Amino acid sequence: MKYYADFENKGGNLYSGEVDLVDLARREGTPLLVTSERRLVDNYNSIYESFSKRYKKFKINYAVKANSNPTILSIFRRMGSGADTASMGEIYIARFSGFGSDDIIFTPNFAPRETLLEAYRMGIRINFDDIGQFQFIADIKPRHASFRINPGMGGGEFPGIVTGGHDTKFGIPEEHALRAYKLARKYGAGEFGIHMHGGSNNLSEEYFRLITQKFFGIARRIMDELNIEFSFIDIGGGFGVPYREEEKPLDMERVADYVTENLKNIIGSEEPMLMVEPGRYLVADSTVLLGRVNYIKNYGKKIVGTDIGMNILLRPALYGAYHRIVVANRLDSPPADTVRVVGQICENTDRIGDEIKIQEASEGDIIAVFNAGAYVYSMSSNYNGFPRPEEVLITRNGEIIIIRERERYHDLISGATLNRYMF
Repeated sequence: MKYYADFENKGGNLYSGEVDLVDLARREGTPLLVTSERRLVDNYNSIYESFSKRYKKFKINYAVKANSNPTILSIFRRMGSGADTASMGEIYIARFSGFGSDDIIFTPNFAPRETLLEAYRMGIRINFDDIGQFQFIADIKPRHASFRINPGMGGGEFPGIVTGGHDTKFGIPEEHALRAYKLARKYGAGEFGIHMHGGSNNLSEEYFRLITQKFFGIARRIMDELNIEFSFIDIGGGFGVPYREEEKPLDMERVADYVTENLKNIIGSEEPMLMVEPGRYLVADSTVLLGRVNYIKNYGKKIVGTDIGMNILLRPALYGAYHRIVVANRLDSPPADTVRVVGQICENTDRIGDEIKIQEASEGDIIAVFNAGAYVYSMSSNYNGFPRPEEVLITRNGEIIIIRERERYHDLISGATLNRYMF
């Protein structure tokens, strides 16, 4: 029986294809992140097929920030994706994963001059977050200029992941956009792009209709007033996935319809490359985080203590985010207990699930946290001295491969030194 995304209930245990994830967790140890290659491919094709049949000059640039595992990047690269990066570290990971400079886009915010110069000299296209940022390298007269425009509106699951509108640090406000391109042209730029990103995890198709209508209108005015054309128009990401059972999946066909119709109606026949930067949509539901129940407290409130804490899954503590949690070896039992699921971190915000109903759990049971492919490992830490978890991939032919080894305690002091005067 299909349980969630690419994960199934077979005989009371959670499976991915023919792989028993409970058995896998007991063999490999926990915490353990398990990714389905089949789901990665299906998610990529959902976007690519929806857009490319409506608009031929279409490109996906995977948002490395969501999940920077090089194997996952390589899977998308082989499918034709580029890489959307936000730091020199992400550029390094993308290049390690096989991406050439032509397939990497760099959209930093508040990056120093030396970082921008290094990216430019590597041949990587930059979406400048501000006019002043462009001026850092204007003296070398870049041939290409693209700016991140704040369209004056945005949307996201939580205020902290809204990146467009009047109360964000990102992009150039609409009223200053024209000045940015005038300056770039003054310094010799002859090829132009334009970029925006309004926020993360949007499940409303109407949101994409409204924000692209606004953004394409800004682009059209710049084109008309300066008599320039854009080689690409990048609408960023923000494609959402359901985290709660009652939420409906995003209708990607409808989103693609809205976006491409707006592009054709507003931009017209110039036909720039249309780019998108999905991250969460491609990877979130491809991965499940498996952990072990260590101990249970019950003094009026039942607390299920596990080896998964905010050091691995930060989103609930950071945003109040919800992730569906089940007891992976008791799926034939109905949810019975309302519990708080916690980790081993010395913070009272160390809760991965609060007031949630799960199957009755016992010490040694395996819990599964869904939608663990996006902003989980990439936001993890070694807080309280805990090593980061192992990551495995279940390939399309059912092979299990380790794509990141579990950290060991000696990794916690990697790079550290003890001066001889400390003894």
